[in-house]
Amino acid sequence: MTTELSSQQEYLKLKARYEALQRSQRNLLGEDLGPLNSKELETLERQLDSSLKQIRSTRVHDLSTIISF
Repeated sequence: MTTELSSQQEYLKLKARYEALQRSQRNLLGEDLGPLNSKELETLERQLDSSLKQIRSTRVHDLSTIISF
């Protein structure tokens, strides 16, 4: 019985985590932003800015590697 309860609790935790990750992915894609408050939107904006900077940095590095050959 304890094992079943533990398994059920683990399942519920994983399900909640999965749903949170889905919400986060939708938000990063610009979807379902209505329920977010201003602080959550600012956090999302910082995440997107950081990701964009990393992508640009990688692109510049890759281009400079290609040019140096």
